[in-house]
Amino acid sequence: MIQKPADTAQPIEKVMAERWSGRAYDPTVMVTLEEITALCEAARWSPSCFGDEPWRYLVCDKNTDESAWKKVLSALVPGNQEWAKNAPVLIVTASVPNFSQNDKPNRWSGYDTGAASISLCLQATAMGLMSHQMGDLMTKCYVSLSIFLLISTFGLLLLSDTRLH
Repeated sequence: MIQKPADTAQPIEKVMAERWSGRAYDPTVMVTLEEITALCEAARWSPSCFGDEPWRYLVCDKNTDESAWKKVLSALVPGNQEWAKNAPVLIVTASVPNFSQNDKPNRWSGYDTGAASISLCLQATAMGLMSHQMGDLMTKCYVSLSIFLLISTFGLLLLSDTRLH
């Protein structure tokens, strides 16, 4: 496994120190459906205002839906496409801005989505996967993926297996 632990001023939990946003991915190694499901489950158990869970993840797995994966990849700025093209999983991170029970604005939706995303990333680290969060999705992502304007898109998570094979 690739390891690049953080040099912290005080000791922190191992999974937090080992989480890092690498850009070197092995394009031949896929992330399994079971692993993707576990990551989504970690996000699902994150805290949120009134338990509303406003986060939405559009999981694009190159192994199972290369067309969707290519659409997301093409929505990145060209410099990031160069290295992101090797990540087997691209996840669009979005948030519903209104509460589901009353349709009133949820000013905490971005905060809650961030909490869910870091939970997903820490779970990835614990499983020997690497995650990298980005915020450079271009506007064409909304069109090419038919993302409704009712949803705020925050960014992208890239996932890859870092275990030695």
